[in-house]
Amino acid sequence: MAEAQVAQARGGAERPAKLQWSKYQIYLVGLLLLVTVSNYLDRIVIGVLQEPIKVDLGLSDKQLGLLSGPAFALFYSVAGIPVARLAERANRARVLAVAIAVWSIMTAACGLARNYVVLLLCRVGVGMGGGGCIPVSHSLLADNFSMRQRGVVMSIVSAAPSIATILAPIIGGLVAEHYGWRTAFIVVGLPGLLLAVLVWFTVREPRTERTVAERPKSNFWADLKQLFSNPTFAFLFIGGAFIGVAYSGLTAFTVSFLMRSHDMALSQAGGVLGLSGLFGLAGTFIGGFVADRYAGKRGLSYLITPAVGGVLTWACYMAAFQLPSWPMAMAALLAAAVAYNLKNGPIYASVQNVAPDHMRATASAIFMFGATVLGSTTGPLVAGIVSDSAASRMFPAALGAFEAACPGGRAPKGAGEPLASACASASAGGLETALLVVACGFLVATVFLVLSALALRKQRAAG
Repeated sequence: MAEAQVAQARGGAERPAKLQWSKYQIYLVGLLLLVTVSNYLDRIVIGVLQEPIKVDLGLSDKQLGLLSGPAFALFYSVAGIPVARLAERANRARVLAVAIAVWSIMTAACGLARNYVVLLLCRVGVGMGGGGCIPVSHSLLADNFSMRQRGVVMSIVSAAPSIATILAPIIGGLVAEHYGWRTAFIVVGLPGLLLAVLVWFTVREPRTERTVAERPKSNFWADLKQLFSNPTFAFLFIGGAFIGVAYSGLTAFTVSFLMRSHDMALSQAGGVLGLSGLFGLAGTFIGGFVADRYAGKRGLSYLITPAVGGVLTWACYMAAFQLPSWPMAMAALLAAAVAYNLKNGPIYASVQNVAPDHMRATASAIFMFGATVLGSTTGPLVAGIVSDSAASRMFPAALGAFEAACPGGRAPKGAGEPLASACASASAGGLETALLVVACGFLVATVFLVLSALALRKQRAAG
Protein backbone atom coordinates (compact mmCIF):
# COMPACT_ATOMS: atom_id res chain seq x y z
CA MET A 1 0.00 0.00 0.00
CA ALA A 2 1.54 3.30 -1.05
CA GLU A 3 1.62 6.37 1.20
CA ALA A 4 -1.29 7.99 -0.60
CA GLN A 5 -3.36 4.83 -0.10
CA VAL A 6 -2.51 4.77 3.59
CA ALA A 7 -3.61 8.37 3.98
CA GLN A 8 -6.78 7.80 2.00
CA ALA A 9 -7.67 4.73 4.04
CA ARG A 10 -7.53 6.88 7.15
CA GLY A 11 -9.70 9.65 5.93
CA GLY A 12 -7.61 11.76 3.64
CA ALA A 13 -4.72 13.89 4.86
CA GLU A 14 -1.83 12.29 6.62
CA ARG A 15 -1.94 12.69 10.38
CA PRO A 16 0.79 12.86 13.01
CA ALA A 17 2.60 9.71 14.13
CA LYS A 18 0.57 9.46 17.34
CA LEU A 19 -2.52 8.44 15.33
CA GLN A 20 -3.99 5.28 16.84
CA TRP A 21 -2.93 2.13 15.03
CA SER A 22 -5.28 -0.62 13.94
CA LYS A 23 -5.13 -4.02 15.62
CA TYR A 24 -3.44 -5.47 12.57
CA GLN A 25 -0.79 -2.73 12.54
CA ILE A 26 -0.01 -3.42 16.19
CA TYR A 27 0.22 -7.14 15.46
CA LEU A 28 2.42 -6.55 12.42
CA VAL A 29 4.88 -4.36 14.32
CA GLY A 30 5.00 -6.85 17.20
CA LEU A 31 5.54 -9.85 14.93
CA LEU A 32 8.22 -8.13 12.83
CA LEU A 33 9.93 -7.04 16.02
CA LEU A 34 10.13 -10.70 17.11
CA VAL A 35 11.36 -11.69 13.66
CA THR A 36 14.09 -9.06 13.76
CA VAL A 37 15.06 -10.09 17.30
CA SER A 38 15.45 -13.66 16.03
CA ASN A 39 17.55 -12.38 13.14
CA TYR A 40 19.93 -10.43 15.36
CA LEU A 41 20.03 -13.09 18.08
CA ASP A 42 21.13 -15.74 15.61
CA ARG A 43 23.65 -13.23 14.28
CA ILE A 44 25.29 -12.10 17.53
CA VAL A 45 25.10 -15.15 19.79
CA ILE A 46 28.42 -16.34 18.40
CA GLY A 47 30.04 -13.34 20.11
CA VAL A 48 28.90 -14.74 23.46
CA LEU A 49 29.96 -18.29 22.61
CA GLN A 50 33.27 -17.62 20.86
CA GLU A 51 35.56 -18.08 23.88
CA PRO A 52 34.44 -21.68 24.54
CA ILE A 53 34.41 -22.27 20.77
CA LYS A 54 37.96 -20.92 20.56
CA VAL A 55 39.22 -23.21 23.32
CA ASP A 56 37.30 -26.26 22.09
CA LEU A 57 38.40 -25.97 18.46
CA GLY A 58 41.79 -24.31 19.13
CA LEU A 59 41.09 -21.21 17.02
CA SER A 60 42.91 -17.89 16.65
CA ASP A 61 41.25 -14.47 16.95
CA LYS A 62 41.61 -14.12 13.18
CA GLN A 63 39.56 -17.27 12.69
CA LEU A 64 36.96 -16.00 15.16
CA GLY A 65 36.84 -12.71 13.29
CA LEU A 66 36.24 -14.61 10.05
CA LEU A 67 33.27 -16.43 11.63
CA SER A 68 31.70 -13.20 12.89
CA GLY A 69 32.69 -11.12 9.88
CA PRO A 70 33.11 -12.29 6.26
CA ALA A 71 31.60 -15.77 6.71
CA PHE A 72 28.38 -14.18 7.89
CA ALA A 73 28.30 -10.64 6.59
CA LEU A 74 29.39 -11.25 2.99
CA PHE A 75 26.59 -13.70 2.33
CA TYR A 76 24.15 -11.75 4.51
CA SER A 77 24.44 -8.70 2.32
CA VAL A 78 24.86 -10.43 -1.03
CA ALA A 79 21.76 -12.56 -0.44
CA GLY A 80 19.82 -9.53 0.74
CA ILE A 81 19.90 -7.86 -2.68
CA PRO A 82 18.28 -10.63 -4.77
CA VAL A 83 15.80 -11.28 -1.97
CA ALA A 84 14.91 -7.58 -1.97
CA ARG A 85 14.48 -7.59 -5.76
CA LEU A 86 12.20 -10.60 -5.44
CA ALA A 87 10.24 -8.84 -2.69
CA GLU A 88 9.54 -5.87 -5.00
CA ARG A 89 7.43 -8.18 -7.19
CA ALA A 90 6.46 -11.20 -5.04
CA ASN A 91 4.44 -11.82 -1.89
CA ARG A 92 6.72 -10.43 0.80
CA ALA A 93 5.20 -12.49 3.62
CA ARG A 94 6.12 -15.71 1.81
CA VAL A 95 9.62 -14.45 0.99
CA LEU A 96 10.24 -13.44 4.61
CA ALA A 97 8.90 -16.73 6.00
CA VAL A 98 11.32 -18.77 3.88
CA ALA A 99 14.24 -16.53 4.91
CA ILE A 100 13.38 -16.99 8.60
CA ALA A 101 13.29 -20.77 8.22
CA VAL A 102 16.69 -20.83 6.50
CA TRP A 103 18.57 -18.72 9.07
CA SER A 104 16.94 -20.57 11.99
CA ILE A 105 17.83 -24.03 10.69
CA MET A 106 21.41 -22.99 9.91
CA THR A 107 21.87 -21.45 13.38
CA ALA A 108 20.80 -24.72 14.98
CA ALA A 109 23.15 -26.56 12.61
CA CYS A 110 26.09 -24.58 14.05
CA GLY A 111 25.64 -26.66 17.18
CA LEU A 112 26.28 -29.83 15.18
CA ALA A 113 29.59 -28.61 13.73
CA ARG A 114 32.56 -30.71 14.77
CA ASN A 115 35.30 -28.66 13.14
CA TYR A 116 36.04 -25.12 11.99
CA VAL A 117 35.18 -25.66 8.32
CA VAL A 118 31.68 -26.99 9.06
CA LEU A 119 31.03 -24.19 11.54
CA LEU A 120 32.18 -21.67 8.91
CA LEU A 121 29.76 -23.13 6.35
CA CYS A 122 26.90 -23.01 8.84
CA ARG A 123 27.61 -19.34 9.48
CA VAL A 124 27.48 -18.78 5.72
CA GLY A 125 24.01 -20.35 5.77
CA VAL A 126 22.90 -18.09 8.62
CA GLY A 127 24.03 -15.09 6.62
CA MET A 128 22.28 -16.17 3.43
CA GLY A 129 18.97 -16.61 5.24
CA GLY A 130 19.28 -13.56 7.45
CA GLY A 131 19.95 -11.18 4.55
CA GLY A 132 16.29 -10.98 3.66
CA CYS A 133 15.06 -9.86 7.08
CA ILE A 134 15.65 -6.11 7.11
CA PRO A 135 14.83 -5.26 3.46
CA VAL A 136 11.57 -7.22 3.41
CA SER A 137 10.46 -6.23 6.93
CA HIS A 138 11.14 -2.53 6.41
CA SER A 139 9.40 -2.58 3.03
CA LEU A 140 6.30 -4.12 4.62
CA LEU A 141 6.32 -1.54 7.40
CA ALA A 142 6.75 1.37 4.99
CA ASP A 143 3.74 0.20 2.97
CA ASN A 144 1.56 -0.23 6.07
CA PHE A 145 2.42 3.10 7.75
CA SER A 146 2.51 6.68 6.54
CA MET A 147 5.71 8.71 6.42
CA ARG A 148 5.09 10.53 9.69
CA GLN A 149 4.57 7.23 11.48
CA ARG A 150 7.74 5.58 10.24
CA GLY A 151 10.11 7.16 12.75
CA VAL A 152 8.21 5.63 15.66
CA VAL A 153 7.63 2.33 13.85
CA MET A 154 11.28 1.94 12.83
CA SER A 155 12.39 2.78 16.38
CA ILE A 156 10.23 0.00 17.77
CA VAL A 157 11.47 -2.62 15.31
CA SER A 158 15.00 -1.26 15.62
CA ALA A 159 14.89 -2.11 19.32
CA ALA A 160 15.53 -5.68 18.15
CA PRO A 161 19.37 -5.51 18.34
CA SER A 162 19.16 -4.31 21.95
CA ILE A 163 16.64 -7.00 22.88
CA ALA A 164 18.81 -9.61 21.16
CA THR A 165 21.80 -8.31 23.08
CA ILE A 166 19.88 -8.85 26.31
CA LEU A 167 18.77 -12.34 25.33
CA ALA A 168 22.07 -13.57 23.85
CA PRO A 169 23.93 -13.92 27.18
CA ILE A 170 20.82 -15.18 28.97
CA ILE A 171 20.00 -17.88 26.44
CA GLY A 172 23.40 -18.42 24.88
CA GLY A 173 25.70 -17.82 27.85
CA LEU A 174 23.78 -19.69 30.54
CA VAL A 175 22.93 -22.62 28.29
CA ALA A 176 26.57 -22.82 27.18
CA GLU A 177 27.83 -22.88 30.76
CA HIS A 178 25.48 -25.70 31.75
CA TYR A 179 25.09 -27.71 28.55
CA GLY A 180 27.83 -26.51 26.19
CA TRP A 181 28.05 -24.08 23.29
CA ARG A 182 26.62 -26.59 20.81
CA THR A 183 23.35 -26.88 22.70
CA ALA A 184 23.18 -23.09 22.96
CA PHE A 185 23.14 -22.75 19.16
CA ILE A 186 20.29 -25.26 18.89
CA VAL A 187 18.24 -23.53 21.60
CA VAL A 188 18.69 -20.15 19.93
CA GLY A 189 17.94 -21.32 16.39
CA LEU A 190 14.88 -23.58 16.52
CA PRO A 191 12.24 -21.09 17.83
CA GLY A 192 12.59 -19.15 14.59
CA LEU A 193 10.67 -21.88 12.79
CA LEU A 194 7.51 -20.92 14.70
CA LEU A 195 7.93 -17.31 13.58
CA ALA A 196 8.27 -18.48 9.99
CA VAL A 197 4.90 -20.25 10.23
CA LEU A 198 3.23 -17.17 11.74
CA VAL A 199 4.59 -14.86 9.06
CA TRP A 200 3.52 -17.23 6.27
CA PHE A 201 -0.07 -17.57 7.46
CA THR A 202 -0.87 -14.24 9.18
CA VAL A 203 1.00 -11.40 7.44
CA ARG A 204 -0.90 -9.80 4.57
CA GLU A 205 0.71 -8.46 1.43
CA PRO A 206 -0.67 -4.88 1.13
CA ARG A 207 0.10 -4.66 -2.57
CA THR A 208 -2.37 -5.95 -5.13
CA GLU A 209 -1.37 -7.57 -8.41
CA ARG A 210 -2.55 -4.43 -10.16
CA THR A 211 -0.37 -2.23 -7.95
CA VAL A 212 2.68 -4.34 -8.77
CA ALA A 213 1.86 -4.33 -12.48
CA GLU A 214 1.56 -0.54 -12.51
CA ARG A 215 4.98 -0.01 -10.97
CA PRO A 216 7.62 1.48 -13.28
CA LYS A 217 9.71 -1.11 -15.08
CA SER A 218 13.36 -0.96 -14.09
CA ASN A 219 16.43 -3.11 -13.65
CA PHE A 220 18.80 -3.36 -10.74
CA TRP A 221 21.56 -1.21 -12.23
CA ALA A 222 19.13 1.55 -13.14
CA ASP A 223 17.72 1.55 -9.62
CA LEU A 224 21.22 1.54 -8.15
CA LYS A 225 22.20 4.53 -10.30
CA GLN A 226 19.06 6.39 -9.22
CA LEU A 227 19.79 5.79 -5.55
CA PHE A 228 23.42 6.88 -5.64
CA SER A 229 22.71 9.91 -7.81
CA ASN A 230 21.04 11.27 -4.67
CA PRO A 231 23.89 12.59 -2.49
CA THR A 232 21.75 12.26 0.64
CA PHE A 233 21.54 8.50 0.14
CA ALA A 234 25.16 8.18 -1.05
CA PHE A 235 26.60 9.84 2.08
CA LEU A 236 24.13 7.93 4.26
CA PHE A 237 25.33 4.68 2.71
CA ILE A 238 28.98 5.45 3.45
CA GLY A 239 28.18 6.52 7.00
CA GLY A 240 26.27 3.30 7.58
CA ALA A 241 29.23 1.29 6.30
CA PHE A 242 31.63 2.86 8.80
CA ILE A 243 29.12 2.35 11.61
CA GLY A 244 29.08 -1.31 10.61
CA VAL A 245 32.89 -1.51 10.66
CA ALA A 246 33.13 -0.07 14.15
CA TYR A 247 30.17 -1.70 15.82
CA SER A 248 30.58 -5.21 14.41
CA GLY A 249 34.28 -5.22 15.26
CA LEU A 250 33.60 -4.11 18.83
CA THR A 251 30.63 -6.34 19.59
CA ALA A 252 32.38 -9.41 18.19
CA PHE A 253 35.04 -9.08 20.91
CA THR A 254 33.39 -7.24 23.83
CA VAL A 255 32.73 -10.42 25.83
CA SER A 256 36.29 -11.57 25.09
CA PHE A 257 37.64 -8.19 26.24
CA LEU A 258 35.84 -8.43 29.59
CA MET A 259 37.04 -11.99 30.11
CA ARG A 260 40.65 -11.29 29.17
CA SER A 261 41.17 -7.82 30.61
CA HIS A 262 38.96 -8.01 33.70
CA ASP A 263 39.00 -11.76 34.44
CA MET A 264 35.23 -12.12 34.19
CA ALA A 265 33.54 -15.48 33.77
CA LEU A 266 31.55 -16.08 30.60
CA SER A 267 28.23 -15.61 32.39
CA GLN A 268 29.44 -12.35 34.01
CA ALA A 269 30.77 -10.91 30.75
CA GLY A 270 27.62 -12.01 28.99
CA GLY A 271 25.60 -10.30 31.72
CA VAL A 272 27.33 -7.00 30.97
CA LEU A 273 26.52 -7.48 27.30
CA GLY A 274 22.91 -8.20 28.18
CA LEU A 275 22.72 -5.14 30.40
CA SER A 276 24.09 -3.04 27.56
CA GLY A 277 21.17 -4.27 25.49
CA LEU A 278 18.77 -2.95 28.11
CA PHE A 279 20.49 0.44 28.04
CA GLY A 280 20.44 0.27 24.25
CA LEU A 281 16.65 0.10 24.35
CA ALA A 282 16.64 3.44 26.13
CA GLY A 283 18.91 4.90 23.45
CA THR A 284 16.67 3.56 20.68
CA PHE A 285 13.53 5.23 21.99
CA ILE A 286 15.33 8.45 22.95
CA GLY A 287 16.74 8.70 19.44
CA GLY A 288 13.36 8.09 17.83
CA PHE A 289 11.64 10.63 20.06
CA VAL A 290 14.29 13.32 19.53
CA ALA A 291 14.34 12.81 15.76
CA ASP A 292 10.54 13.04 15.51
CA ARG A 293 10.33 15.97 17.90
CA TYR A 294 12.83 18.14 16.03
CA ALA A 295 12.25 16.94 12.46
CA GLY A 296 10.65 20.18 11.27
CA LYS A 297 9.87 20.53 7.58
CA ARG A 298 13.22 19.24 6.34
CA GLY A 299 13.66 16.19 8.58
CA LEU A 300 17.35 16.89 9.21
CA SER A 301 17.10 15.49 12.72
CA TYR A 302 16.86 11.96 11.28
CA LEU A 303 20.48 12.33 10.19
CA ILE A 304 21.82 14.69 12.87
CA THR A 305 20.68 12.41 15.71
CA PRO A 306 22.81 9.47 14.46
CA ALA A 307 25.74 11.84 13.87
CA VAL A 308 25.68 13.09 17.46
CA GLY A 309 25.31 9.51 18.64
CA GLY A 310 28.41 8.53 16.66
CA VAL A 311 30.65 11.03 18.45
CA LEU A 312 29.30 10.07 21.86
CA THR A 313 29.70 6.35 21.08
CA TRP A 314 33.34 6.80 20.09
CA ALA A 315 34.14 8.71 23.28
CA CYS A 316 32.46 6.12 25.51
CA TYR A 317 34.21 3.17 23.88
CA MET A 318 37.61 4.85 24.03
CA ALA A 319 37.10 5.23 27.77
CA ALA A 320 35.77 1.70 28.24
CA PHE A 321 38.81 0.00 26.74
CA GLN A 322 41.32 2.03 28.76
CA LEU A 323 39.74 2.33 32.21
CA PRO A 324 41.54 0.17 34.78
CA SER A 325 38.66 -1.31 36.80
CA TRP A 326 35.75 -3.37 35.55
CA PRO A 327 33.02 -1.21 37.19
CA MET A 328 34.34 1.87 35.36
CA ALA A 329 34.71 -0.04 32.10
CA MET A 330 31.21 -1.44 32.46
CA ALA A 331 29.74 2.03 33.07
CA ALA A 332 31.43 3.31 29.90
CA LEU A 333 30.17 0.33 27.90
CA LEU A 334 26.62 0.96 29.08
CA ALA A 335 26.89 4.64 28.14
CA ALA A 336 28.20 3.58 24.72
CA ALA A 337 25.14 1.35 24.30
CA VAL A 338 22.80 4.31 24.87
CA ALA A 339 24.76 6.55 22.49
CA TYR A 340 25.09 3.96 19.72
CA ASN A 341 21.40 3.10 19.66
CA LEU A 342 20.31 6.71 19.23
CA LYS A 343 20.64 6.16 15.48
CA ASN A 344 18.47 3.06 15.10
CA GLY A 345 15.02 4.39 14.21
CA PRO A 346 16.12 7.66 12.57
CA ILE A 347 18.66 6.14 10.21
CA TYR A 348 16.34 3.42 8.92
CA ALA A 349 13.49 5.90 8.57
CA SER A 350 15.83 8.09 6.50
CA VAL A 351 16.50 5.23 4.10
CA GLN A 352 12.79 4.60 3.56
CA ASN A 353 12.00 8.31 3.23
CA VAL A 354 14.69 8.85 0.61
CA ALA A 355 13.82 5.76 -1.46
CA PRO A 356 11.15 5.89 -4.21
CA ASP A 357 8.04 3.79 -3.54
CA HIS A 358 9.00 1.01 -5.96
CA MET A 359 12.52 0.63 -4.52
CA ARG A 360 12.04 0.50 -0.75
CA ALA A 361 13.19 -3.08 -0.25
CA THR A 362 16.06 -2.53 -2.69
CA ALA A 363 17.19 0.68 -0.93
CA SER A 364 17.14 -1.09 2.42
CA ALA A 365 19.13 -4.01 0.98
CA ILE A 366 21.71 -1.68 -0.55
CA PHE A 367 22.07 0.21 2.71
CA MET A 368 22.49 -3.06 4.60
CA PHE A 369 25.09 -4.09 2.00
CA GLY A 370 27.19 -1.15 3.08
CA ALA A 371 26.72 -1.89 6.76
CA THR A 372 27.53 -5.58 6.33
CA VAL A 373 29.87 -6.27 3.40
CA LEU A 374 31.81 -3.05 3.86
CA GLY A 375 31.12 -2.98 7.58
CA SER A 376 30.52 -6.26 9.35
CA THR A 377 32.76 -8.15 6.94
CA THR A 378 35.62 -5.80 7.72
CA GLY A 379 35.16 -4.95 11.40
CA PRO A 380 35.59 -8.32 13.17
CA LEU A 381 38.30 -9.43 10.77
CA VAL A 382 40.30 -6.20 11.20
CA ALA A 383 39.87 -6.42 14.97
CA GLY A 384 41.05 -10.03 14.95
CA ILE A 385 44.07 -9.33 12.75
CA VAL A 386 45.14 -6.25 14.76
CA SER A 387 44.62 -8.18 18.00
CA ASP A 388 46.82 -11.09 16.90
CA SER A 389 49.48 -8.73 15.54
CA ALA A 390 49.56 -6.55 18.65
CA ALA A 391 49.62 -9.60 20.93
CA SER A 392 52.59 -10.98 19.01
CA ARG A 393 54.49 -7.72 19.50
CA MET A 394 53.65 -7.63 23.21
CA PHE A 395 54.67 -11.24 23.81
CA PRO A 396 58.24 -11.64 25.14
CA ALA A 397 60.53 -12.79 22.33
CA ALA A 398 62.48 -14.96 24.77
CA LEU A 399 59.42 -17.22 25.14
CA GLY A 400 59.05 -17.80 21.40
CA ALA A 401 56.34 -16.85 18.91
CA PHE A 402 52.96 -15.94 20.39
CA GLU A 403 50.80 -18.20 18.22
CA ALA A 404 53.02 -21.22 18.78
CA ALA A 405 53.54 -20.65 22.50
CA CYS A 406 49.92 -19.68 23.23
CA PRO A 407 47.53 -21.82 21.12
CA GLY A 408 44.04 -20.37 21.38
CA GLY A 409 45.53 -17.38 23.24
CA ARG A 410 46.40 -19.48 26.30
CA ALA A 411 49.44 -21.33 27.56
CA PRO A 412 49.26 -25.13 27.09
CA LYS A 413 48.16 -27.21 30.06
CA GLY A 414 50.99 -27.80 32.46
CA ALA A 415 52.94 -24.71 31.35
CA GLY A 416 54.72 -22.68 34.00
CA GLU A 417 53.40 -19.47 35.52
CA PRO A 418 55.72 -17.14 33.51
CA LEU A 419 54.40 -18.47 30.20
CA ALA A 420 50.77 -18.53 31.38
CA SER A 421 51.05 -14.93 32.59
CA ALA A 422 52.77 -13.75 29.39
CA CYS A 423 50.11 -15.39 27.19
CA ALA A 424 47.25 -13.86 29.17
CA SER A 425 48.83 -10.40 29.22
CA ALA A 426 49.64 -10.35 25.50
CA SER A 427 46.20 -11.69 24.56
CA ALA A 428 44.43 -9.03 26.63
CA GLY A 429 46.70 -6.18 25.53
CA GLY A 430 46.46 -7.07 21.86
CA LEU A 431 42.68 -7.10 21.98
CA GLU A 432 42.52 -3.75 23.79
CA THR A 433 44.67 -2.18 21.08
CA ALA A 434 42.48 -3.62 18.34
CA LEU A 435 39.26 -2.34 19.90
CA LEU A 436 40.66 1.20 20.26
CA VAL A 437 41.58 1.22 16.58
CA VAL A 438 38.22 -0.10 15.38
CA ALA A 439 36.24 2.35 17.55
CA CYS A 440 37.53 5.26 15.44
CA GLY A 441 35.17 4.14 12.69
CA PHE A 442 32.38 5.96 14.53
CA LEU A 443 34.12 9.31 13.97
CA VAL A 444 34.45 8.67 10.25
CA ALA A 445 30.76 7.69 10.09
CA THR A 446 29.79 10.95 11.79
CA VAL A 447 31.48 12.98 9.05
CA PHE A 448 29.43 11.30 6.32
CA LEU A 449 26.17 11.55 8.25
CA VAL A 450 26.70 15.29 8.57
CA LEU A 451 27.43 15.50 4.83
CA SER A 452 24.18 13.59 4.19
CA ALA A 453 22.25 16.05 6.34
CA LEU A 454 23.79 19.00 4.49
CA ALA A 455 22.85 17.45 1.15
CA LEU A 456 19.29 16.91 2.36
CA ARG A 457 19.04 20.51 3.55
CA LYS A 458 20.20 21.73 0.15
CA GLN A 459 17.68 19.52 -1.64
CA ARG A 460 14.78 20.59 0.57
CA ALA A 461 15.71 24.26 0.26
CA ALA A 462 15.82 23.97 -3.53
CA GLY A 463 12.58 21.99 -3.68
